[in-house]
Amino acid sequence: MGIKLVTDSTCDLSLDLLNQKGIGMLPLKVLFGEKEYVDKIDISTKAFYEKMRESEQLPTTSQVNPGEFYDYFEKELSNGNQVIGIFLSSELSGTFRSASIAKNMLASDDIFILDSKTTSFSLALIILKIQTLIDQGKSMDELLQTANDLIDRAQLYGMLDTLENLKKGGRLSSGAAMIGKMLNLKPIIEVVDGSVNIAYKARGSAKGSKWMLDQLDKDCGNTAIEYVAVAFGGDESKADQLVTLLKERFQIQEIIKIELGSVVGTHTGEGVIGIAYFK
Repeated sequence: MGIKLVTDSTCDLSLDLLNQKGIGMLPLKVLFGEKEYVDKIDISTKAFYEKMRESEQLPTTSQVNPGEFYDYFEKELSNGNQVIGIFLSSELSGTFRSASIAKNMLASDDIFILDSKTTSFSLALIILKIQTLIDQGKSMDELLQTANDLIDRAQLYGMLDTLENLKKGGRLSSGAAMIGKMLNLKPIIEVVDGSVNIAYKARGSAKGSKWMLDQLDKDCGNTAIEYVAVAFGGDESKADQLVTLLKERFQIQEIIKIELGSVVGTHTGEGVIGIAYFK
């Protein structure tokens, strides 16, 4: 009996990497008006940012439904596999609940579902670490214990480059958005207990990048760091600059660059950069 890891498209790992590592992925959907796109399947990340830039209204997103999970789980069980599913925060989407419903419908003790309490490039780090342990032949008990530990220690920061999406989404008034633009404010978000909060408001990108790295320093100190994910939304050069700063300041075994996809990018907007790591 093998162990199959599955996640959802908000992990923002590329299809090539997921296929290469044998990680299953069920996609959410993105809607521009009446037109629905399957995340990472029907619309590329580049095309998504182009469409969002041209749209006066933000696209909307929808969760993976229970039927899709049921079919996926049933297939893996019929192949003789156990399944461990790690999905985006249940506070941000109903995807985890859909997976739980499908598990209950199948009434199988070989399906294990975890709420990552995070999303995107932070979820990606958890997924990559667990798949490495699966490849090493770890037991399901060991995988679940490690996954829960990683979930507790996962930290994500993302610095928004524009307030436009907050304004379009009704989370910020036009007046406040204008003032923020005049002051060059760059909100930095984090995920706490599964929900998104504003952690800091930086005056300019350089100060924002320094603040995020300062948090990494506080959480990890001078110890060697195994993984750091660097995220970007549409502008990879910003990620490259952040990678350079990380290498100058920290001992990091591996830095993984991840482009934010359409589901997360809908809320963060274009130009966002961020870091994720384990405290």
